[in-house]
Amino acid sequence: MNRQKKLVVLIGVLVVLCAVITIVSGVQKHIDTISTVDEEIYATAESALTDVSWTKDGSTLHFVKENDTWQDASDADFPIDQDKMSDFLDHFESVHASFIIENVEDYGQYGLDNPSCTITFTSADGTTTLQMGDYSTMDEKRYLTLGDGTVYLVDDDPEQYIASDRDDLMRQDTIPDYDTLDSIVATGESAFTVEHHPDEELTYTDACEYYLNDNGSYKALSTSKVEDFMTTLKDLDRTDYKTYTADDSVLADYGLDAPAVTFTVSYTTEDKEQGSFSLAFGKKGDNCYMRMDDSPIIYAVDSDTYTNDIADTGYDTLRPDEVLSLNWDGVESIDFTIDGTTYTVEKKGDTYKIGDDVVEFDDVQSAVDGLKVNEFNTETPAKKEEASFTVHLDNDSFPQLTVTMYQYDGDNCLVQLDGTTLGYVSRSLVVDLTEAVNAITLGLDS
Repeated sequence: MNRQKKLVVLIGVLVVLCAVITIVSGVQKHIDTISTVDEEIYATAESALTDVSWTKDGSTLHFVKENDTWQDASDADFPIDQDKMSDFLDHFESVHASFIIENVEDYGQYGLDNPSCTITFTSADGTTTLQMGDYSTMDEKRYLTLGDGTVYLVDDDPEQYIASDRDDLMRQDTIPDYDTLDSIVATGESAFTVEHHPDEELTYTDACEYYLNDNGSYKALSTSKVEDFMTTLKDLDRTDYKTYTADDSVLADYGLDAPAVTFTVSYTTEDKEQGSFSLAFGKKGDNCYMRMDDSPIIYAVDSDTYTNDIADTGYDTLRPDEVLSLNWDGVESIDFTIDGTTYTVEKKGDTYKIGDDVVEFDDVQSAVDGLKVNEFNTETPAKKEEASFTVHLDNDSFPQLTVTMYQYDGDNCLVQLDGTTLGYVSRSLVVDLTEAVNAITLGLDS
């Protein structure tokens, strides 16, 4: 009886050993079928495709090509960005593997029993489906199968290019690239016209390229502010769209049947081609919306952005902050009047003189350049003059400019240019100027 029990035990051990040997042999066989390669495992051309669909993150997207144009298979009105679609498909023109695992029995170890993403391409030649599994962080490669019993490790992870949201492939109305901004015409609640005149002598300085056309009278604008405004328009969020099928019948729902403000922009491209576009902004209650030209897409616009960066745009937001934007090469002399005393500083080349005395002018020049308006207004001066100076220029059209600063309160002075009020300038900046002038005139006879 004991011998029988021992025999049974030995038989059991033998069975277990055989099972282990079988498993080990199977694993060894599996390991032996991994090959290192550099092989193209799939290739397609967008021009050959008629249909593409994929499932990722629980979402399925399906697109068909009609008349060489990609459409959502279930919603032909959805505006597909054809360039985005082409860029996406470019990643599948040639899919390369660096490892091949053949005769796969357990797809689960590669995450392919439940693929993270499946994409199907259809052309006249048939249909091919790529299934994607786990991502090998050690190799920085993705496991992929074509359903042929083979698993591949692909060099460039296709899944990273596959969108889960259809909106990622949506065509957005964007401001075209241009070389020269020719004009901006605003109509509605904010009405103004900006024109580009870089080579015309419309003001005393060459620092300005853009001007407000005020019924034929030109007022200089800040180049950086005009360009920043265009950047604001270009960078407005266009992901929060309200409809992509808008026509005249629904414009009133967004306040776009009679826009609050419309900007019509004219431009010239690098190839000297001229173009234009319009951005219309509508208000409905507390909400703001935008439409470009006659696009069927209407976008929501953040109300604070609209109020602060769009609706408030005008002359005062686009004009230069600098009281003067001097090109010092064209300055011949300056008359400073401080505390009722006038000093004339003459410029000879790079040398500044008061009478026969050479003076160090750097601090004065910096103080003049540093005068900036912190709030524009048209107030009439009510207090006494704090300081003034007249700049004489080598300019037949603008031979001189006079800046006068008046006392206002403890923080600000009221500043005028040629008798026209600009607004408030910080008292500390006026003090900097008077101290700089006093420093070079100390001990000199007036």
